[in-house]
Amino acid sequence: MFPMLTESQKKADFVFSELERRIAEGVWKVGEQIPTEAELSEEFSCSRGTVSRAIARLSHEKLVERRTRAGTRVVQRPQPGGRGRNGGAHALDLDACACIYPSVEHEGIAMIVQGFQSAANEARQRVMMLTTGMDFRKEAEIVGRLSEFNVRGAVIYPVIRSPQDQVYYMQMILACPYPVVIVGVNIPGVNRLGVAMDGQHAAYTMARHLIERGAKRIGFLANYAWVPTVRDRYMGYRQALSEAGMDFVSLSYQSTEMTPRFDDPLEEPTQLGRDYLARFGDAVDAVVCADDFLAHGLIRAAREVGLDIPGRLRVTGVGGLKKNLPTLPYPLTTYRQPFDLMGATAFRTLLDQIAGRHAGPPETLIRGEFVPGGTT
Repeated sequence: MFPMLTESQKKADFVFSELERRIAEGVWKVGEQIPTEAELSEEFSCSRGTVSRAIARLSHEKLVERRTRAGTRVVQRPQPGGRGRNGGAHALDLDACACIYPSVEHEGIAMIVQGFQSAANEARQRVMMLTTGMDFRKEAEIVGRLSEFNVRGAVIYPVIRSPQDQVYYMQMILACPYPVVIVGVNIPGVNRLGVAMDGQHAAYTMARHLIERGAKRIGFLANYAWVPTVRDRYMGYRQALSEAGMDFVSLSYQSTEMTPRFDDPLEEPTQLGRDYLARFGDAVDAVVCADDFLAHGLIRAAREVGLDIPGRLRVTGVGGLKKNLPTLPYPLTTYRQPFDLMGATAFRTLLDQIAGRHAGPPETLIRGEFVPGGTT
């Protein structure tokens, strides 16, 4: 899709884009000096050679002038539009809105993409669909280079599997020269619009259902627990139990790890279910799971040790997914996420942002609906 870049080249691209953005925004006015290579090297946590290559590109674009022992000063601001990677015409003038996502193997992501495409078709807007797999650096590279193709803006479903990934990804998002809407996963602190599910309402709804069904010792099971979307779900669970005067601390298990596998999506959730039951199996009578995969994993683990569902243990999920999940003798009690609506809303938010008419909140949270089943 794009030529492969070395890590050094990627970092130089990022430094160049960030310095170019600052010049465009007037951080340094024409005639003023930019910081020294040593200062920029420290700021961007890279070598002086990487900074030097970025400044050389700024000089090639005739944005700065380098003078021996006199530093580097700004000579002009970037011209809006019509410039590609080397200051000439765009490599390909698509005039399109992009949707960047890991894979449609995940049912929820596939529905988000479908919602995006349907809204784009309704608006008669050309779109560019790009899959990245689970390689967050590939996704970050694509995000960083789309401006070469005159893409008007992008809806992005982030690939973030660790806090270290997020730091790298945030730098790329901050340096984007075009409008971006983040869908599905919240990334606070990047000053970009986002569209996600109201996770607090989802888990609150499921916990309230279990309380109304007579459960007295309700636990919470999650992985990927360091991201805001999962924290939102924990806060919903906590709110419901707090209102009922129940303990919301001692029966909660939140793993920070997540290794998604499209070939066997229940492997990790089942192991987490085993771990949870080993710790709390004798203490809980119901569990709010942060997603449907964890719910199925916990049910599988409960079957292995002879726990009856829902007689001995009630289990709820979040998602409303069906693909890549086994058929249960009883439907899963869950909370259906409006994935297609999330995708459509993200597209419309992007169009409003491009047109300069977005007046809503920085993050749009969309509520789903309770789906009764036989596991509670």
